[in-house]
This record gives sequence, C-alpha cells and structure tokens, in this order.
Amino acid sequence: MNRINHILVVVDPTASAPQSAVDKAGLLAQRLGASIELLICDIESAVDDDVVTLRAHKTPPSNTQLLDLLEALAAPIRALKTEVTVRTIYGKSLHDSLLDYLRGSNADLVVKDTHHHSLAKRTLLRNTDWHLTRGCPVPLLLTKKKAWQRPPVIMAAVDPNQTNERAAALDRDILSSAASLAGPLNADLHVIHTFIPVAFAAVVAAGGQIMTREYSEAVEVENSFRYHQIEGLVSAHGVTQAHLHVEMGTPEDCLMDTVTKYRTDVMVMGASSHGRWHRMIVGSTAATILESLPCDILIVRPSDDAQAIPF
Repeated sequence: MNRINHILVVVDPTASAPQSAVDKAGLLAQRLGASIELLICDIESAVDDDVVTLRAHKTPPSNTQLLDLLEALAAPIRALKTEVTVRTIYGKSLHDSLLDYLRGSNADLVVKDTHHHSLAKRTLLRNTDWHLTRGCPVPLLLTKKKAWQRPPVIMAAVDPNQTNERAAALDRDILSSAASLAGPLNADLHVIHTFIPVAFAAVVAAGGQIMTREYSEAVEVENSFRYHQIEGLVSAHGVTQAHLHVEMGTPEDCLMDTVTKYRTDVMVMGASSHGRWHRMIVGSTAATILESLPCDILIVRPSDDAQAIPF
C-alpha cells in the first residue's frame, strides 16, 4: 500500500456518536499526517442494507441535518489540526453509489463501521460490506465497536504460493499494508499462515484413520517448509520469530484462535479474483471469518487488480 494521504470514512447517518470508523480514522490521520473526508450516502431506498433509515418508517433526514451530523463528527478531529472535509451523495443503491464515488475519489484508504448481519443478508440479499470487499479500489478497513489497544496488535494473514506470482504479489501487498498501519501506530506486527497438511489430505482421501509415523514425519517436514517460506517473506518487515505463526487447520478456526490468543486489533487479509481467498470469499468460509472475527479487518486488493471481483 502506498503512503496514506487521504482517508475516506463512510458515516452511518443512523448511528449515535461516537462512531468507531470516525474515531479510528481520526487517529490514523493524526499519526500519518493525512486528511479525512467524512461521507454520507443518502439513498432513496434502504432495501439492500439495514444501515440507512428505512424510509417507510421514518422521515428521512434533510441534507442540512446530514451535514450538521458530519460537522459535529468533524469538530473534534479538526481540533487536533487534521484537515477534514464533509460530503453527502445521493443514489438508489448504497453500495453502487459508494463504489461509483470511490472510483473517482483520491482516497488511499476507506474506513467503514461493520456489524452483525443476518444469514439472509450474508447469503441472499448481500449487504454493503459484501459488495465493498469485492469492488473497493483501495484498501478497506471494516471496523467494529472495540477500541484498539495501546499499542495495537496487527495480524497479516498470508498464503505463500511460489508458483503463482499474482498470489505472491498479493502477499507482498498484504504485508506492506499491515506495515503501513503498524509503523505509525507503533503496533506489534504479527504474520499468520494457515494450512491443511498435504499428508493429512492424502490420508483422508485414502479413507485412512490411523496417523502413522510416516504421516507425522511428513507433517513436520511440511510445517518446517512453510515456516521457511513465510520467514523469507516477512524478513523485510522486521517481523520477529515470536510474531510469526504457522498453524495447521482451517482458516476460520486458526484465525479465530490466533485473534483471541494474541488479542488482535486488526486482521489484514487479501481479496483477489484469483487464488484461495477468492474461493473462500464467494463461499461460506469468508463470510464466517468476516462476520465472526471480533477484531477489525483490513481488506487488501492486488495492486494490479483493476476490475471488481466477479460474482
């Protein structure tokens, strides 16, 4: 991720202050010397997302009221000498309007509060976060109502693949983005890689149930090999051995355990139209991870991924 000069914050017009996305963006802007844009998207219908006031039940706020809300949120950030602009936009679809606006924006980072979505939202109606993770042209920080520790813990999830340069490039982008946040925040930077051993998959495929000595040795060799891969990848970012984690198991289980164990504040993950994360993100695994992780999540797209991820 290039230097962050401008942070765009998607403000929820129905939430009461303070808003986690605004507070965290303000902290980042102060540490990075970046400017902030507070944005409200006012839509004609809130059928596709439950963040915006349902017009059938409440009188929609006027543009003046929305601007007053933005100015109130901007005031404490401006008091810290950070440049803040406010803006309202309009459209019939929240995610379409946001993505259209972002394509012409000079934002280097988008920050948005996220919250629990029902199973129907995750699988059928598709919430705004779902669309943004696939179409946001810059890194997307989805925040939850939990303050960062001091110093915060940032965890980068990588999946090294020496035979796929695109996947390798995404891992480098993930680490660069994680380091770009960790440095200014004086955060502890960790790196995690999860995998299911090839030997285990072979035993299951063969219908075996007993783990032999040969199996144990094969798992140990693969674990050492993967650790060596990650070690070379993270060396440029000063990640110590104590902060490097190679875990055997499914991504959702390993990431949840690691976030809890190391009290992670931000998990940095990749989203691409190719590779394992894409296979995860169009299925239930990524939805489970995005929904269940108790920490904030920074979604990073490949630097050469000019188009939105296909559905």
